[in-house]
Amino acid sequence: MAEAFLGEGARVVIHGRNAETLAQCVAELRVKLSPEATACGAEVVGIAGDIADSAIVNSLFEQLLAKFGTLDVLVNNAAITPTDERARAEHMELLTTPVAKHSLRVTSQMSDEDWQRMINTNLNGPFYCTRAALQIMEPKGYGKIVNIASIAGISGLSCHSPHYSASKGGMVAFTRSVALEVIGAGVNVNCIAAGAVGTDNWNNLIERGGEALHSRVTQMIPAGRVGTINEFASLALYLASDDAAYIVGQVISPNGGLVT
Repeated sequence: MAEAFLGEGARVVIHGRNAETLAQCVAELRVKLSPEATACGAEVVGIAGDIADSAIVNSLFEQLLAKFGTLDVLVNNAAITPTDERARAEHMELLTTPVAKHSLRVTSQMSDEDWQRMINTNLNGPFYCTRAALQIMEPKGYGKIVNIASIAGISGLSCHSPHYSASKGGMVAFTRSVALEVIGAGVNVNCIAAGAVGTDNWNNLIERGGEALHSRVTQMIPAGRVGTINEFASLALYLASDDAAYIVGQVISPNGGLVT
């Protein structure tokens, strides 16, 4: 995602909880910067912290303004995925067999802590970022916000993680409401409800499930494959551009036809 924006000459701030991983990511992005992008002013910096903490988010935006002076585009892409290994293992079994054998018993056994951790990162965090971004964008009459949700937020496909589905469904509703609120101030807000995309997390899942899982998943998707990171990033880049000025409050789902 960041690489796509840098390729267009953007000045990019990326945020993550793990300072070491973040520094490595920034270093890799800087190595990939083309001379053309650099000549256009492309630059990337990383600021570490927990997006689920509103004070840390406020500090992030203060540092952003100190570095670059303004903000034109916000991509709310931070999220965590479920960590219940029992449910994951049973869900893997269901994905690789044609018929569900039993209930996954996720909701009935979920702790308050697991629920809150998911909502805090996947929904509260984007709210904190959006609130801070709008305080910059609305006064100047310009801005683009792209929220990253999931087909799990518009369907029941994520059957082993109701808290994940709830967080992403919240992002969908949040997008539609805020979009209508701020379009009059010149700020576009839209959402990408992504299907299966070949990220590191997805590839790790396929590795654990083996050929049986890969075959089952691709059979479920009418396009016969998962999406690429470039396809996903290109859509975000378009929604952040002025070419998408008439797209307001939309939830676009690149999913290969899995959900229509």
